[in-house]
Amino acid sequence: MREAPVPLLLSTPEGGIRPLGTHLRLSREGRARLSLYQGQVALGKERLPAGEGAVLGTEERRRLLPPPLVRPAPEGTGQVVFRLVGPEGARGFRVEVRSGGQVVLSAQVTGRTFTYQPQADRLAEVRAFALDDLGLEGFPSDPVPFRERKSFFLGKALLPQDPKGAEAHLRRAVAVFPDDAEAIGELAFALYLQGRYPEARPLYEKALALLDSPDIRVRYGRLLYHLRRYGEAEEVYRRVLAQDPGNLDARWGLAEVVLALGRAKEAELLARQVLAVKPDYPLVRFTLAKALLEEGKKEEARALLLAELRLNPDPEVRALLARIQ
Repeated sequence: MREAPVPLLLSTPEGGIRPLGTHLRLSREGRARLSLYQGQVALGKERLPAGEGAVLGTEERRRLLPPPLVRPAPEGTGQVVFRLVGPEGARGFRVEVRSGGQVVLSAQVTGRTFTYQPQADRLAEVRAFALDDLGLEGFPSDPVPFRERKSFFLGKALLPQDPKGAEAHLRRAVAVFPDDAEAIGELAFALYLQGRYPEARPLYEKALALLDSPDIRVRYGRLLYHLRRYGEAEEVYRRVLAQDPGNLDARWGLAEVVLALGRAKEAELLARQVLAVKPDYPLVRFTLAKALLEEGKKEEARALLLAELRLNPDPEVRALLARIQ
């Protein structure tokens, strides 16, 4: 973008270019190409008008393509994905990512999607230019803002195996974006996995105030269970199931809660419902076995614990089985 009236000459192997109060793009892949968006450009004795492009050193002149549409698409793990639409005549796209007024990535895209791997924790924006059959870059799309969340995805990838390592990344993520409900919820989960329940609780509550998602709410219910706040945990799980009856995590969590409240028959029913849908659901046989033991059904409970140990060698399962041998 050139706004100053100072005379300027750009020298290229194909000849000189003299911009006159001009907004333009120059690119070189093979031959140099010029796209002019505003103002005029002197190419020797010729003046190129706004809205046209030229392949320098040739007679090729072309009206520039209109801007494409850029739409966010469902993202992959740690990636930001955009869908590129039109215009007619496009043979590909040039895509730019900017942050803080600087271009941090420029890439040519041949397909209809652009996938960006976050490089930092920051606000950024993407815009695209359609390329015609000469490789001329058309008018830019409207910029689409997005958040780069590198620390969030680094931390999330470490859970549940390394909650302490995840905590450091997630704290950086929350420091940059204090309203990121997902990052706050994952930070709470990292603290929960370390047994730091009192620290995790206010984070879960803050995350839910920002984003009332079933995943965050189910994990909050599990935290309340460990805090022995069984009545509150039951309310949380029932709220999730009212909105999503097929949520197996909430159904299993509710089975654990009602069992702790002394309602073994109800816990048995809930655990069997989970088992019927997903026979390999972790620890559901353990929950069902505990409910059956409360009802005096020792042999069936023992068979369930043995089956659970084959799938999941959990120390709690092993300890309960040892007590009823």
